[in-house]
Amino acid sequence: MSGHDHTRPRDMRADLEARLDAARALVQSSLHGIPDETLRKELIPGRPSMLGIARHTAFVEAVWFGEAVTGRPRKELGVPTSTAASWNDRKTDTAESVAQLCREVQQHGDENLRAVPLDEVASSSREMTTHALLLHVLDELSWNTGQLDMLRSIAVR
Repeated sequence: MSGHDHTRPRDMRADLEARLDAARALVQSSLHGIPDETLRKELIPGRPSMLGIARHTAFVEAVWFGEAVTGRPRKELGVPTSTAASWNDRKTDTAESVAQLCREVQQHGDENLRAVPLDEVASSSREMTTHALLLHVLDELSWNTGQLDMLRSIAVR
């Protein structure tokens, strides 16, 4: 039997936020213990580097929890204006600098959504509830952690 208390109803928001935090932690932990030079390498030809994937997760959260909720433009949020550019790392990127970018974007997103109930529209431009936004970003981060897992297995060989 799992550690969940089946006598109490689950708090759906707390559950979604915990899952989101777990996915965020997986992205960041994927970068630990690997030299920055390796994190910048294209380990699979034509694919983004590990730092590029981690940068993309910051972009995803900035777009969905920043731009979609507040209407602030991507440039103002400090992320690329195009999805294609969001996968690119910078020559000056390190595991720590990208992790810091992710933490800043995550904090901003959490603040934007904190007061919006799950069933209310959080993004009028996309007509999505907070629940839908959380699920969408959770899906995106799950895909990205899978990509990072595969590249990590190549990097540590």
